[in-house]
Amino acid sequence: MTGHEIPVSEISRDFAAVSEVYGTDIADPHAIYRECRQNEPIMVGDILAKWNVPSQADYSNLGRQVFTLFRYDDVMAVLRDNKTFTSTLLQEGLGQFLGGFLLTGMDDETHKATRKLLAPAFSPKAIAGWKGLLTPVVQDAVARLAPRGNADLMEDLLLPLPVRLIYEIIGFPKDEARTQEFAARGMRILVGPQRDPEKARASMAAAFAAARELYDDTLEVVRQRRAEGSVGDDLIGYLLRAEDDGAKLDDAHITELIRQMLPAAAETTTRSFGSMLVALLERPALLARIRADRTLVPKAVNEGMRWETASQFLARQATVDVEFHGVKVPAGAALSLCSGSANRDETVFDNPDEFDIDRPQKVNVGFGAGSHMCLGMAVAKTEMEAMLNALLDLPDLRLDPDRPAPVIVGAQLRGPRALHVVWG
Repeated sequence: MTGHEIPVSEISRDFAAVSEVYGTDIADPHAIYRECRQNEPIMVGDILAKWNVPSQADYSNLGRQVFTLFRYDDVMAVLRDNKTFTSTLLQEGLGQFLGGFLLTGMDDETHKATRKLLAPAFSPKAIAGWKGLLTPVVQDAVARLAPRGNADLMEDLLLPLPVRLIYEIIGFPKDEARTQEFAARGMRILVGPQRDPEKARASMAAAFAAARELYDDTLEVVRQRRAEGSVGDDLIGYLLRAEDDGAKLDDAHITELIRQMLPAAAETTTRSFGSMLVALLERPALLARIRADRTLVPKAVNEGMRWETASQFLARQATVDVEFHGVKVPAGAALSLCSGSANRDETVFDNPDEFDIDRPQKVNVGFGAGSHMCLGMAVAKTEMEAMLNALLDLPDLRLDPDRPAPVIVGAQLRGPRALHVVWG
């Protein structure tokens, strides 16, 4: 592995490339989703393909028939029925870069057995331990910014910090250069799928190379840790010791499991937290209320994850003929599930477009549901709570009146590109 340190600006460039691939010129997709929920709850076709954005429903551009669902109840029904709607099609998309042991692409007994092995690594006890690990790292990062009095939080904090946090949790060696290099490779994997054939050739080759490098370097770390005795309360330590009825994970499986977490490790937290901060900074009275009562921090994080879901679409494939709202979906067709729309369904959430931390808690579709509920959701929430608490300690944190106001953009992946603030 190379030893040079990748500057934050280079990570920003890779992040911008991901944003470009999964972006759209549509100013407000939520207005379109609202109309679809009311008048076209199932669309014949893939709305992302119409916007020329790569879609999990047909990442490899195979020409598979796709239908898009917009309502909360329909999306939840698909996510909770893994017999009728399989997730194995995900092996064709990012799975081609991340190996055959792809947790999100597993079904039935294989998925159940693998999650059972992983469960101790994401237990409340483990999460509590990681919270104690993450909090001082976050506080140190914000303290370093404090004397400046201003920042672009996306560039200066929300890109580099979540990467550091997730790599602490995983248990990679504390080497900033290696951490940033791993992060850059993870983003190159996300840029791999593209709808433009000309762009796809170069991006796919770069994605495969990044995936191979991530695998080789992660395997080296896993083997070293096993040789040292498989100890530690980080993720690698848990996975090395994982056992269920005699079943264990070998080094290759552990490496694939860790590698598949890396492309989204910073993406989800960075974009979700950035959007939540936009909502809070645009509502100074609410921000002041949370600053005065830190027990409200988890509520703000939960509402942020609902209000602007970082990943707006999930996908499943029908195993039998099914029907939604009079539209027949044949076996083999894919369903693109608009979680961004489901999380703003007015039949489930009152005043869904409003950022309201006092609303009753309901299942957040952005992290999946049913047996495929994202294992990393609790980790992401823990990171975001730690970051919000630290930022609330900056006196009079507010949007910079002399810089452009933040704008949340994107189709498949949504969040602000810049977030200029001042304090003090």
